[in-house]
Amino acid sequence: MRMWMVDPRLLCNKHLVAEHGEIHKHRHNFVKGHSIQGRISPVVQIEPLSMKQRHDDLVKEMIKRNMNHKSPYTQPDLSHYDKDLISVKVDLFVSLKDLCKRCEDCKERIKTVNCCRSSVGKMHSRYE
Repeated sequence: MRMWMVDPRLLCNKHLVAEHGEIHKHRHNFVKGHSIQGRISPVVQIEPLSMKQRHDDLVKEMIKRNMNHKSPYTQPDLSHYDKDLISVKVDLFVSLKDLCKRCEDCKERIKTVNCCRSSVGKMHSRYE
């Protein structure tokens, strides 16, 4: 599971839908209290406290792109996790760099969508 946490407008359709699906797919891991250590170390790949907000932001972008959405999301109870473990933050610049290396479509969107530099800070603070 990976939450890119960048402005959803920067994601290609494939990464947009994939991140949305990953949030749903791994919800049961949080409900069952499975370890998330491998997703936050050595690189933070998820923000457990941000999952509901992130889901909703991804859905808004999916709808703007005329994609179907029929899977509401309920934030799982994370109280059984250590607060330091669930309040980690994804490094947005690492996410942008990784997306550019992995995906030509995302790279093109990142270069052309007029939101990148200013939105990176705004998006990160939105999930804090």
